[in-house]
Amino acid sequence: MKKIILLLAFLVSFSSFSQDDLDVDGIKIKKSIKVRDSGGKTKLVLNGYGIRDKMWINLYVQALYLTEKTDDPKKILDSDETIATRLYVTSSLVTREKLIKAIEEGIEKSYQSEIEPLRDRMHKFMSFFENVTEKGYLEFVYSKEDVKTYVFINDKLTGEIEGLDFRKALFGIWLEERCVDRTLKKRLLGK
Repeated sequence: MKKIILLLAFLVSFSSFSQDDLDVDGIKIKKSIKVRDSGGKTKLVLNGYGIRDKMWINLYVQALYLTEKTDDPKKILDSDETIATRLYVTSSLVTREKLIKAIEEGIEKSYQSEIEPLRDRMHKFMSFFENVTEKGYLEFVYSKEDVKTYVFINDKLTGEIEGLDFRKALFGIWLEERCVDRTLKKRLLGK
């Protein structure tokens, strides 16, 4: 009987490691995704994931996808490679207004270059969040082929922003030295 229980425990643990998804706070995180760009679809691998919380409340689960795993934030930010992040909103505290304010403040805090050339694109970017709801996710995809960042809400394309500088500013929110959450940064880097 003991052997049967041990065998069952092994099979259950083995099958959980072979699945395509991870479960984080009730959210299914894909180990790899394919993102749309002008060249067709680019396969990205999960670099890391974590929970953004504030005052013990989980606000969102975030996953970072790259063409190749790395724990070097400078390498990621200085690259022009295709990159994606998914933010799975898990709290009703994440409203459209708070999301816009957090992204704007995150870019201003973390971006190391002159922010004024980004200002108009930031305002355009914020206009894409009309349909943010508590259920579902946001996805930001920078395409190397197009040199554009695409915004998807629950798999629906809501807009695009041009520029490699915008890529660096946006992803810097989570990866720059002055990021919004150091623990989340470490987890996105797979540490």
